[in-house]
Amino acid sequence: MRMRLLLAAFVVAGLAKLTVAAGDTPSPRAPEGEGVAVGYRGVPFPLPGAQVQFLKKGDYVDLLATFDSAMEKNIKEKVTATMLQYVKVLDIYKPAKIDEMGAVVLQLNPNESQYLALSRAQGDIQILIRPPQDKDMHPMEMAAMRKLFR
Repeated sequence: MRMRLLLAAFVVAGLAKLTVAAGDTPSPRAPEGEGVAVGYRGVPFPLPGAQVQFLKKGDYVDLLATFDSAMEKNIKEKVTATMLQYVKVLDIYKPAKIDEMGAVVLQLNPNESQYLALSRAQGDIQILIRPPQDKDMHPMEMAAMRKLFR
């Protein structure tokens, strides 16, 4: 229930900054800064508290998705793919405890938003912080355990 309230607050207030005291319901506040760039969307995205602890507003991140892939007939294997690169973090909700859920608001174009939704439906997502000077997109091959042992 608390996560639903949190996500609803993000959606209702645009890029709301949430202030939460222990045991309180999150309450939205007017967004700070520039907000969402023209042609983009502010996409709220829940993440485990451990993944949001070191993020800050304005960071750029990559998103990895791990999911089952059909290798051959009836054989599946886990693979990890870099789904999105150089995505701006517009806002963050860091939970009081690291084992609770947090959330980020990412600035994505409509196409990237679809890939994030697809990735969430398919498997687990990890978020990686990029160094500020690394703005280049890098072609990435999907990672699979079988590739390590060839």
